[in-house]
Amino acid sequence: MISKKNIYILFGLCLLLLLGISLTVYFFKNKASKVIISNCDPVHYANIPITPSNKLNDKNDIHLLNAQKNGLKKPFVTNADFDTQIDDYVRRSILVEVVDNPFYQLKNLTSSRPYLIPEAIDLLNEIGYRFQKQLKEKKYKNYRFRITSLLRTEEDQNKLTHRNSNATGHSAHLYGTTFDISYKDFCRVDNDSIESRYETVQTLTNVLIKMREECKFLAVRERKQSCFHITVVVCRAIK
Repeated sequence: MISKKNIYILFGLCLLLLLGISLTVYFFKNKASKVIISNCDPVHYANIPITPSNKLNDKNDIHLLNAQKNGLKKPFVTNADFDTQIDDYVRRSILVEVVDNPFYQLKNLTSSRPYLIPEAIDLLNEIGYRFQKQLKEKKYKNYRFRITSLLRTEEDQNKLTHRNSNATGHSAHLYGTTFDISYKDFCRVDNDSIESRYETVQTLTNVLIKMREECKFLAVRERKQSCFHITVVVCRAIK
């Protein structure tokens, strides 16, 4: 016969088990919108030296150097290669899927795949957090920004080069370190409408300038595509 003490112990263990399961489900359900702000100092410890700047005009070759250093060791050549290998890349945490969350939404990804390296995911979420914080402080309506391009295969890039004068044959987008954020339109949170407003563009621009001064990323404002082209900066391991 089980004693009253043992019953209490079993009951407590069951409660702990249920709590653990609940926390695990919550974490995986919400991981895309978690904000992880790195403690590293990219001004001094970036894998490739970077100088603080209040301009969003970093050259494409600098984007590419950082992408090759910090991203995929070898780009996906074809779309078929991507389809075959992506599950393994995700399982090994080399790439993480990008999904709509409270900070941003994906917009018509016709020439890219919704995947980035973990550091770029963290950067996206930090940009989204700071953007919405600034909107709230200025008493503006709340908006999510929209992502127009992420990881590309070489096949994607070759097709894009033929119809987009901004696209180069060898792009930082091939390495999972780089994404484009539209400044043409934004998703209004309270009614899920798509709007283009001056104050949201300025707020996002100011957030990006501040983060570029902190050397969080490299960025260039692309006029023809109406987007900010951004490549994450990664700190080197400190031993």
